Amino acid sequence: MQLRPYASIAVAGLLVIIAAAVWMMNDRPDPVTTAVVPAPMVATASAPDPLQHVAVAMPAPPIPADLPLPKPRVVHSPEALKDIEDIQFMLRDYRTRLGDNPTGTNAEIMKEVMGGNRVQAKLGPPEGQKLNDEGELLDRWGAPYFFHQLSKNEMEIRSSGPDRAMWTNDDIVVK
Repeated sequence: MQLRPYASIAVAGLLVIIAAAVWMMNDRPDPVTTAVVPAPMVATASAPDPLQHVAVAMPAPPIPADLPLPKPRVVHSPEALKDIEDIQFMLRDYRTRLGDNPTGTNAEIMKEVMGGNRVQAKLGPPEGQKLNDEGELLDRWGAPYFFHQLSKNEMEIRSSGPDRAMWTNDDIVVK
C-alpha cells in the first residue's frame, strides 16, 4: 500500500502534537514543602560531588483569612475511653454469640443486648454504666450514647462528652 506524499508528514505532525500534549499535562510542578539548594562549594583536593544538596525548610503558607481557625484538640478522660472500650467488648460478645451487631436506636440495642435477642443472651450493660428510664445506655455525663452501625461487624460509638451536646469538638468517638 502506497502512502500519499503528505500522509507521512501528517502522521508525524500528529505524533508531535500528541507528544506535546502529554508533556504539557505531565509538566506540572509537584507540591514542595522543602527546597533543594546546592551545598556551598568547598575547595578540596578531590573534585566536588555535583549531586550533593542541602534541604532547606520552606515556611508554611499562611492560612487564608476566610477559613475558620482550627479547633483545639480535646483530650478525653481515660475513664470515658475505658467506658467506651467496655461497650465495645459488650458488642463484640454480642457479635460472637449472634453473628452480627445489634441494630436500631440506643434503647433498641440495649434491649437486644440485655436478653431481647433470639437466644436470650444477657450481655450488658457494662459494669458501672447505667440506663435511663427509656432504656438508653448513658455516658458518664448522663447523656445517651449514639450508636451507628457501620457494618455487621463494626459499630461507631459516640459520647457527647462533658458539654452533653452531640456533634461538638469534645465528643468521644470510637469505631
